Amino acid sequence: MNTPWTSTHVDTVRAARLPRQRGGYSVEDVDRQLARIAILMRQQRPVPQVSTLALRRSRLREGYTPEAVEALLAHVAAWQHDFDLASPPPNPAQPASTDSGSGRREWTGKQQDWVREICFARRTGTRAYDEGEVDAFLDQVLLAMAKGEELPRIETVRFYPPKRGRGGYDAIAVDVFLDQLGTIRPILR
Repeated sequence: MNTPWTSTHVDTVRAARLPRQRGGYSVEDVDRQLARIAILMRQQRPVPQVSTLALRRSRLREGYTPEAVEALLAHVAAWQHDFDLASPPPNPAQPASTDSGSGRREWTGKQQDWVREICFARRTGTRAYDEGEVDAFLDQVLLAMAKGEELPRIETVRFYPPKRGRGGYDAIAVDVFLDQLGTIRPILR
C-alpha cells in the first residue's frame, strides 16, 4: 500500500525544531524514530503509529519537551489516518489463499525489504518482547516470502518479555507491525 507522502511531509519531520527541557524525551530515541519515519515517507510507505512509551525520558539530562514530541507524532499519525481513510478498503474477497495450489505466490521485493528493514525501538520490562523471538519470526516470514509460500500465521504468534534485566523490542511497535504484515498480499502467478 502506497501512501502519498510529499516532500513537505518529509521536511516537516526532518526539520522539526523540538524545544528541549531537563527531563524530556531522550534526544537519541526521538531522533532515531523521526529518521525512521522520514525514511518510510520517502519510500512512500505507511508510517505505523509511534508510541511514546518506546521513548526513554532523561531525568537529569536535557531532552526534547514531551508535549512537542507528542504533538509531532500525533500530527504524523493524523496524516496517516487521513491517507488510510482516503484509500479504498482491502478487498476481502481476494485473500492470499484464493489459489488452489496451482499458482505460485510472489512476494515483491518491496514487501520483502519492508520486513527486512523494520527497526523497533528498545525498551525493558513487560512492555517489551524478546528480541530473539521476534527476529526468529521475522526470519520465518522472510524465508516464506523468498520461497513464494504463505506467511506463518501472524494472528497466533506469541512473544514473551525479555529475561529480567535485559531489553527487548517495544511490544506496541511490534504489534502494530504485525497488524500491517497481516494485510499485505502476494501476487498470485
